Amino acid sequence: MKITKFGQEVRQARGQVKKTLMAMANDLGTSPAFLSAMETGRNKIPAPWVEKIDKYFKDLGVPIENLSKYADAANENVSISGLPLQHQLLVSGFAKSDFSQEDLQRIREFFENLYANR
Repeated sequence: MKITKFGQEVRQARGQVKKTLMAMANDLGTSPAFLSAMETGRNKIPAPWVEKIDKYFKDLGVPIENLSKYADAANENVSISGLPLQHQLLVSGFAKSDFSQEDLQRIREFFENLYANR
């Protein structure tokens, strides 16, 4: 099975802090099989585990930027619960769009610039 971007980032961070899958699992109180299944996309990534893993690496001095976004992508699910209607409609519109890769790249760059200039 192909590893997800979430899994790639977690494995890279684990390598930077010189932790094995077994050591990380022990530190987090879970099994290596559970962590591996999340990394490879065999299992969905529960939100509490995204937070635990994010905190784990931050505490070790290796924060993973955009980890929750990578988890959403791996899970193929983004919650719109609690968002204003305009945001919900925007997300829904993207989900059902037929934008090309070029269009999506331009939209991504637009949002990056928008956030950078806040």
